[in-house]
Amino acid sequence: MFASFNSTFAAYGFYFFIALLAVNIALAAAVFMLRKRIKNIFRGEQASIEAVLRDLRNNQDLHLQEVTIAKDRIKSLEEGAVKDLSRVGLVRHNPFSDSGGDQSFALALLNKQKNGIVVSSLYGRSINRMFAKPIDGGRSKYQLTEEEEKAIEEAVK
Repeated sequence: MFASFNSTFAAYGFYFFIALLAVNIALAAAVFMLRKRIKNIFRGEQASIEAVLRDLRNNQDLHLQEVTIAKDRIKSLEEGAVKDLSRVGLVRHNPFSDSGGDQSFALALLNKQKNGIVVSSLYGRSINRMFAKPIDGGRSKYQLTEEEEKAIEEAVK
């Protein structure tokens, strides 16, 4: 039995040696790559995996707190944005035949609920008048001119 093993080993021993050498080189390359990756993780510092994982957990906790703060700020901004005058409508017109150009205007400033004001200016050669009317739900308790209604319609679009 040993005689056949010796003859087989003598015939194929060189190939067996080459195969073991290839496996050894592959393992050395894998160890080298693993060391390089570990060095990148630790950034050249002498630290343990436990310390790195602890730092990662602390950073995760900090980021969760920052995300919670950001969500709260976004929520308060969204709630406040409802009250902001974000819808604007402007209509220029000429109410008097003796003045040139469209110097008069109606300006509607509304929020998303169609609440706000409409400001009107009537320009004449000898006088300029301004009016402000509150708007609630797209309507006013005061009579609106045609231009003011157009300004509100433009703001609501």
